[in-house]
Formats: sequence, structure tokens, C-alpha cells
Amino acid sequence: MFAGASSPVVATGAGVLACNGIGREEFWRALQEGKSGIGIVDRFDVEPYPCKIAGQLWGFDPNDFLVRSEVKRWHRATHQAMAAAQLAVDDAGLTTAGYAPERIAVGVGTSVGSLDEMYEEHKRTFEEKGWSKMDKLASSATSGHASTANVSARFGFRGPAITIASGCATGLDMLAWGRRQIQSGLADAAVIGATEAPLNPLLFGGTCKLGIMSQCNDAPAEAMRPFDKSSDGLVLAEAAVVLVLERADRATARGSRILGEVAGTGAASEGHNPVILEKDGVALARAMILAMQDAGMAPADVDCAHCHGVSLSMYDRCETQAYKKALGAHAYRLPISATKSMIGQAYSVGGLLSVVGAFMSLSTGIMPPTLNLKNPDPACDLDFVPMAARMNDVGSAMVTALSFGGTHAATILRRLN
Repeated sequence: MFAGASSPVVATGAGVLACNGIGREEFWRALQEGKSGIGIVDRFDVEPYPCKIAGQLWGFDPNDFLVRSEVKRWHRATHQAMAAAQLAVDDAGLTTAGYAPERIAVGVGTSVGSLDEMYEEHKRTFEEKGWSKMDKLASSATSGHASTANVSARFGFRGPAITIASGCATGLDMLAWGRRQIQSGLADAAVIGATEAPLNPLLFGGTCKLGIMSQCNDAPAEAMRPFDKSSDGLVLAEAAVVLVLERADRATARGSRILGEVAGTGAASEGHNPVILEKDGVALARAMILAMQDAGMAPADVDCAHCHGVSLSMYDRCETQAYKKALGAHAYRLPISATKSMIGQAYSVGGLLSVVGAFMSLSTGIMPPTLNLKNPDPACDLDFVPMAARMNDVGSAMVTALSFGGTHAATILRRLN
């Protein structure tokens, strides 16, 4: 904890948009039940692609959260961020918490950005009618900072504001940033999150070209198979998560429910290759060790983990090695859940979806299953809670995120007793 910080930083609200559930409670029910949200894409014609499935936000309608002009002007990633922020702020009761707007920090990260239907519409207008006929805010709508700007404006929060883009590590990096704002005294509360809308023909086709997409089109719910030797690739997903962070003493004083403490964070980069990960997981292990040191914890103090588990052999094996390096023999005693087995690869949001799952594990003692783990890869020989949820007495959790370019992050969460 930073010098001068007098109280743990805790999460008091969570807004979740996932393909298997809208809202924290619905998402958590789906995780417990091992319910996949992956299905055949209906957003655009997927017939030309070898992969035809994704984790689409089937139950999300931006009109339920935004006025018509906002839906028309801003892109889907921003729609999702604003909706998740509304859910999180309501969940935390933040608007009645008494914080000065100047003391509330905001940050919503993204990796892929806004290559959605609105982007294509702006592109057609430009090509057919020229720049003078484009919407005045077309360039602003495609900005990666649009979600942060809109969330700040929606609620009138006027503290520090930032947008981070660090691939799949983005969500955990945003969490670390929000925690630091509070610890350093720059803010009393932080509204942080990530949003991703990768389901568009260009990105979908590009990912297919990489050769990393599952072709399990006849059984979409079985497509994501992290740590399984039969895995044939990943599935793209759209999602958004926003969390509200506060000091524990302030949250307790106002009678807020506390999801758990953000006890430690760590980050590290491989500096090795922009595409291929280290096989030995050294950099990720370093991030995990830094997170434990920040939390003042030893490996034996970590009770469970919610991992990256992206259903790509290179990533899954790297992550397995990292757990072994960071935790030693204790890694074999740790129940580890892979949320992506149910919701797919949502890039920047994946880490925060795992954070929400981990907070709920801490409060309920339930470890969600790693779906479709029937034939474990011999190189992935840890306890990944295969196929069925499990009861465990857990008071702390590790969350990990591995990113394109070897940019990794880890977070330690704790239950406040």
C-alpha cells in the first residue's frame, strides 16, 4: 500500500455486460451453472468465414440505457461502457455517496476500439459523398477515449480521467490505475472499466486469417476449451465491465456493500516478440510475484485464481508455467477457474470479467467451472476446476491477464472479514 494510504481500496459496485449475462448477478448465476454465451453470429453474414460463432451480447439493447441521440452518435463500444457504468454506479449507490465530483476518477480502457456498424456507415458516407457530408463527430466517435469521455460527462465526474490500451491486460491495468488514484489521495473514488466490440467483418476476418479461431460451429458452447489438448482455437466476444472503487473506511461509513479488496497489483512485459509468447512464463510470473508483494502475501496465502485461460495452447501453457514459477508447489493446491471457457475472448475486458467472478467466489465460496475441460493438455497439469463448480473456502484470489506483445498483469483480491 502506498505511503499515506490509511484504508484498503475496495470495490463496491460492478456493472457487467457479458454474452452469458447482463448485470452482476445474472453473470454470476451463469458462471456458477457453467452456462456458455457463445452462439452463431447474427450481426453480419458469417457464411464466408471458417468460424461462424462468437460471444455476442445477445441481451443488450443500448436503447435501454441511452437516449436516442447518444445511440445514434456514439459507437457500440461506447454504448456498452455507458451501460456498464450505469449498472456499476447504481450497484454501488455512488451518486448518493457524498463524494465531490472533482474527487471521482474515471477510466475506461479498450483494445480493439470501435470498428462497428457506425464506423462502416461513416466510411460509406466518406466514400460516396465526401468528407463534407460526414457527421460532425465522426472522428470523435471513433476515438479510443470516447468511452471515458462519455462516462465522465454522463455522471458529471470531474476527477482524473484516462484511457489505457494494453491489449488483454487493459482491464487489470485500469484497476491498478484506479486503485493508485485513491491510494495517493488524488481521488476519493474511481469508476474504472473496459469495453470491447470486436464483432465486425474486418476484425473477424483478420482474426480468422491468423488461424486462431475455433471452427466448432456445430457446438458453439463447446468451442472454448482452455487447457484442453483438443482445443482448436478461441472465440471472439464483446463485453464491458465497470467497477466502482472506494476506500474501505468511507464505504463502511456510508453502509455500502463491499465486494472485496483490491489488495495488490503487478505488471510486466516480456520484451521478446510482438506476437509469440515466452514458453516459460517468466514475465507473467514476475507480474504475479509483484502483485503478491504489493499485497504483502506469500504464495501460500493465495486461496484461488481466476485465470486468463484463452483456449490457445501457447497462451495456456505459458500461463500454467507462470503459476508454477510464481507459486511453486502451492500452484498444485490452487483451484483455478477459466471464465473465458464460457464467454470467449473479450480482449481488454477479460481480466475484469475474471475480477468480478473472483469477487463473487470470495463472497460465496463457489469456484466456477472451466467448461469443456475433458482431456487436459499434459503440459497444463494444475487444478483448473474442470466441468463442474466447486465449493472452496477462499479468502483471497489471484487474477491474471496475458496480452498480445507479451504485456501481462496480475491482481490480488481479498475478502474483508
